[in-house]
Amino acid sequence: MSLHDSLEKVPISLFHYRFLGVSSLAWAFNAIAVMIIAFTAPSIRAEWGLSLPTLGLLVTAHYVGMFIGASGIGYLADNIGRKKTVQATIITYSLFTALCAFAWDLNSMMVLRFLGGLGTGGLMPVLSTWMSEYVPAKRRGTFVAILESSWSFGALLISAISFIILPTYGWRSIFSILFISLSLVILVRQYMPESIRYLEVKGKAQHARDILKKYSFPESKSTIERISSRVSVKELWSGALRRRTIMLWVLWFCIAYSYHGIFIWLPTVLSEQGFTLVKALWYTVMITALQIPGYLSAAYLIDKVGRKPILVSYMILAGVASYFFGTSTGELSIIAFGGAISFFNLGAWAVTYAYTPELYPTRIRATGAGWAGALARIAGIIAPITTAVAVSNMGIFQTFLGFFVAHFVAAAIVAILGIETVGKTLEEISK
Repeated sequence: MSLHDSLEKVPISLFHYRFLGVSSLAWAFNAIAVMIIAFTAPSIRAEWGLSLPTLGLLVTAHYVGMFIGASGIGYLADNIGRKKTVQATIITYSLFTALCAFAWDLNSMMVLRFLGGLGTGGLMPVLSTWMSEYVPAKRRGTFVAILESSWSFGALLISAISFIILPTYGWRSIFSILFISLSLVILVRQYMPESIRYLEVKGKAQHARDILKKYSFPESKSTIERISSRVSVKELWSGALRRRTIMLWVLWFCIAYSYHGIFIWLPTVLSEQGFTLVKALWYTVMITALQIPGYLSAAYLIDKVGRKPILVSYMILAGVASYFFGTSTGELSIIAFGGAISFFNLGAWAVTYAYTPELYPTRIRATGAGWAGALARIAGIIAPITTAVAVSNMGIFQTFLGFFVAHFVAAAIVAILGIETVGKTLEEISK
């Protein structure tokens, strides 16, 4: 019996819920670090006299950092471990985002946003990988989907804080909130042990057994030999993994392009349509709030219906909502179709984060998830600039027509190349 077999045989316990709780806090603050620019951008633009395309460069700086973080930190996690890597990413995104409160011009803000992006981009693929390696197959999808749902709580929290605080105290006060998340490193250190599956492939059997004993998992008498742990990105394109990698890279690019193109600019887009800053922020709060039921619906369905049906249907519905949002002029239709995008796009995100690490073997799982996430960061680099240019030159409808197409491309690629993983162990999926 392999050591990881012990993880599949235990019922869900306090250990799993505590692991999920700490991870969710880290994920929620990560969302705050990413989305904070959406709510402060109109004020920064006004104070520094920035054009919309120039403001897009500020947004893009963060995504450049996220691309480097996602592509490189996954590789790091497959070599030095999940735990050390996650702690490093929390420190990075918290510290440099908080320091944006002291930025004195566009260039200093771009540097700090870039450095913070290294942490925000690296945390998510590694943390979702780490979670998937501890939860039994029958509940794995649900747990990772709930983890991803904490993004919506972070996004909703920062939207509410901005609505309440920003008009009175200014945008700098919002960034200082991220100093709080530095304390999460202590919780990770205390309550989240290193991945048993990672320790297995590194040949660290005794360390793995110590963790199993400490947290009352069934003892294993197995002996394991060190598995070759040399990681190469080229392996993602080997015969066995090529179709999965193509599917995931297209999915991640399209869903991220749509999400960041829409939600990073939502308060600004609403301002461009003539709404006051306070009203634009309030509408954004209402639309963002619908991310939560979107996530939770996916979390409920993912281990019952499967990954593929939810991804395909949710992406199609988000695409349809994007089209009609682009044609909306009244307040009610803006909130309704914006809320539908929020519900289905973010529900699809929950499934995407659960699905991605499942498709790669343990020794290269974080690297595979990281590079899929890196494609999302490329989309994040492109989306703020193209959205700013499109809104400025073509208008809202043509801009959202692009998001309509992106959602449908993602649905098609999953339908054609995706495999179903529901109810299977990670080792069964890797065969």
